[in-house]
Amino acid sequence: MDKEQLQLSFQNYFDNMGDGVQWDRLSTPMEIHSVLKGNYLFQQGDKVDRFFFLHTGLVRYVSVSKEGKEYTQTFAKGPRIVGSTRAMVSQTPVLFSIQALEDSIVLSYSWADFFQQMRQDKAFLECYCHFLEHIFIIKEEKESAFAKDSAEKRYLDFCTDYPELKDKLPQQQIASYLSITPVALSRIRQRLKRG
Repeated sequence: MDKEQLQLSFQNYFDNMGDGVQWDRLSTPMEIHSVLKGNYLFQQGDKVDRFFFLHTGLVRYVSVSKEGKEYTQTFAKGPRIVGSTRAMVSQTPVLFSIQALEDSIVLSYSWADFFQQMRQDKAFLECYCHFLEHIFIIKEEKESAFAKDSAEKRYLDFCTDYPELKDKLPQQQIASYLSITPVALSRIRQRLKRG
């Protein structure tokens, strides 16, 4: 896929959230990143000042504690925006890594340049607000589930939300996403198989 088609894919993603974005304002150079399975787009602690669009592929957001324990925060499948809003906007080190779970194509722009050019476009700002609303809703629902739901219910919700991942990902990654041990996940799966 050539650069022009990738750019069009990015624009179509936003155009699906609203109408009338004036893409002719955007002159910031786009970079293309090919991230192979197992590699990282960026790692926890990096300075990340870029706006990322996952064109194709599957990634996970993963944090590592001081003790070395991994916690999978979420999964993202292209096409969609990925990255750290906090790091991008406040120019602080990122709090998590993004790891490719399959070969992925990612586009990026300098956030400062991109936003400087696009903030004058009300249609773009509305689309970006819709994207942020979507992310906040998902985050709020996940936090509520962790407070209220059993590990089994969270696993069943994971299977509903990510049906293609339940048999594809290592048990440890699913368990860390559910905030349980791999042993607990294995027990849940066995109990569900028995019915």
